[in-house]
Amino acid sequence: MLSSGKMHNYMRMYWGKRILAWFPSVEDAYGILAWLNNKYEMDGRDANGWAGIAWCFGKHDRPWAERPIYGMVRYMNAAGLKRKFDIEAYVSKWSNG
Repeated sequence: MLSSGKMHNYMRMYWGKRILAWFPSVEDAYGILAWLNNKYEMDGRDANGWAGIAWCFGKHDRPWAERPIYGMVRYMNAAGLKRKFDIEAYVSKWSNG
């Protein structure tokens, strides 16, 4: 995000979902996600950016089986990321090494 003002949408969804597990409350997770989006993404403070944040918390998505931390919000994990996205190419493209 620092280099281009954009994060690939699949990565954006993945990290947005993972933030739910890293913060003590939904409100805290939402706050940091909004702050990161508004500070670093090209669509920060744009309706599309807000819709993307809301999607991470279940808006415009069907409910899934209830689970700890996520409730009925769709869960994304690293195994699914590796199956559906070329994470190695993405990291290689954006790494400083």
